[in-house]
Amino acid sequence: MSKALKVFDVKWTSTTAGPSPDGNRRTEIFLWGCNIAAAGVPCKGCFNPKMWNVSDTAKDFDPVEMADHINKFAPNKFVTIVGGEPLDQLEPLAELVAQLKKHGFHIILFTHYELAELLGRNADLDYEIDISRLLINIDVLVDGRYEASKRIYDEETGDGLHDAVGSANQVIWDIKGWADSLARKEIQGVKAGDLAGLYVCPDGELKYITKDESVADCFASFEAVA
Repeated sequence: MSKALKVFDVKWTSTTAGPSPDGNRRTEIFLWGCNIAAAGVPCKGCFNPKMWNVSDTAKDFDPVEMADHINKFAPNKFVTIVGGEPLDQLEPLAELVAQLKKHGFHIILFTHYELAELLGRNADLDYEIDISRLLINIDVLVDGRYEASKRIYDEETGDGLHDAVGSANQVIWDIKGWADSLARKEIQGVKAGDLAGLYVCPDGELKYITKDESVADCFASFEAVA
């Protein structure tokens, strides 16, 4: 049985948690804790400082039961997981995303850890199993520490990118298909600062909108196809 998951809050309908074909509406899950912040080296300008240290009153949730709860109450099948730092609860998080995927959810995960760091970490077998299980079951990974000097966040944009991602250095990885070792060669990662927007199709496919494209025209064409 997986360890308990410490959940700070669930926002059932958020339009600032990344793209979705449902008007960018997603369920946003906030997890307690951030090890680097608790150690005194947080990202300057962190959006969620009250989640750094796990409260003594924080409740424990079984990740399977939490996934069932989200499936019951979420208004659609698009979910985003943030923190705090979600990967500081790696084992129960891996179980949560595996269960959410069984329910058919499209999953975006935000982390300050970089993908190369996660893959290159010299850790034990349990870590390798959990990180592989995590990556197999998420669709989009947004990695990298928030840098206040490179802030791009603006919740009024409605483009699925600037109203969700904090700074230009962070990378949006189209990680769907990680389970296929051949597909890993095609995994894309694009810095947020090089994009104008993001779109997720009804089938879960991620579309990068580059700066030489019209965001409005792209959204219109995607919606017409959908």
